[in-house]
Amino acid sequence: MEANEKLGLHGIIHITRENELTGETQDCGVYHNIIPLVGYQTLLLKLFGLYLDSIHKQSYEDIGKDTTVVTPDLNSTGSMSIGVDPTDYTAMNEDFASNHYVQGFMVGNGGAGEDTITSKNTNYSFCKLRNPIPFQQIADGVAPADQGATYLGVYRSPSSTKSYYIKKFSERPHVYHSWWKNGQKWDYLDPVTENDLGPNAVNGAGKTNRIESYIECKLSLSETDCLAYFQHEGSTQTAAINELGLVAFDALYGKGSIINSLYQTKIKLFLNIAFNNERTQEDAEHFVLLANEIYTVMDEEGISSYGETHINNFIDLVGTLLNADPSIIAWESIQDELSDDTNIEVEALYNQAGTFKEETDKFTYYMSSEAFQVDDFSVDEAQRIKLFTYFTFNSIPLQENWRLKINYRIYAN
Repeated sequence: MEANEKLGLHGIIHITRENELTGETQDCGVYHNIIPLVGYQTLLLKLFGLYLDSIHKQSYEDIGKDTTVVTPDLNSTGSMSIGVDPTDYTAMNEDFASNHYVQGFMVGNGGAGEDTITSKNTNYSFCKLRNPIPFQQIADGVAPADQGATYLGVYRSPSSTKSYYIKKFSERPHVYHSWWKNGQKWDYLDPVTENDLGPNAVNGAGKTNRIESYIECKLSLSETDCLAYFQHEGSTQTAAINELGLVAFDALYGKGSIINSLYQTKIKLFLNIAFNNERTQEDAEHFVLLANEIYTVMDEEGISSYGETHINNFIDLVGTLLNADPSIIAWESIQDELSDDTNIEVEALYNQAGTFKEETDKFTYYMSSEAFQVDDFSVDEAQRIKLFTYFTFNSIPLQENWRLKINYRIYAN
């Protein structure tokens, strides 16, 4: 982006592919998206505490009372009929659902022409994808390994197949403020500090270039996502996607959410510290505190009695750290245990300089929804689903052993 561009809300997406077997990576391009009317309206309603423009079991005269257009939910039969039926929405005792946020994304294959290399035009009036594709498609009565923790938006259909159209973010989004630099690389970051903030900033002298402010979401498609849809009997379509949108909704939280939240806010940080070769003493002390918090929650939820070997081994490892001295932790031993195929199989990624970048693990894979089949609220479901952003791109193939990684940034400059 040029330094003088005024874009309002604007999304930029960087997509790469990674081969799970060979480690080969391919750059699939950088794309720009639009924020449709639904997204702008959702943001404005939330900012000013106005009514969410969907049926929420209050009098019909209140529907759309603070807006001239009632944008449809994807739960509605006329839109997509996914997630909770509007007639079963939880009652809203406030103007806007308190937990209505952008929490996941959808993909589809209606965003490019017949040649698959020419993306179609987008329009601010769009309220859904052209042709959504489910991430998981399985027989009714069978749950994907991380239903609720990862997949939502089940299509309400009388057929014997369940289709999940929403996938949650790979990790919690982050807000960044960076000093803008001409021609900067995608991963360049010159952080703005508290002392840079004016008008009489301590470090403000000489800082005349503008600040880039954006929120970054990390999305991913595993090697199995969407393939079942393209491989069903009689299908002749090429397995590929060429449209993507972030969706806002408020979730009906199941018991699985407790563990999923623990994973996103505590366990991921615990693993990052364990494999970070530049950790500080403060990090080590935080590591022990995280171990106590993780163990306490998993013990209270009865996860240790679930009987899944990998998860139990992870809990046992965490338990050995409850009274650990942060200054003498055996980091290599912990890393070996966490990476073992009897544990949650952590794989750490380091750059050429040897600095830790990120890790992947199979915690959610082994922490399957079967552990929570105790009542009707065992897994999450989504209601009041609305398309927040939308963009189209040249088709990207979906193949076994290949994972798609998507860095999605929404700039607020």
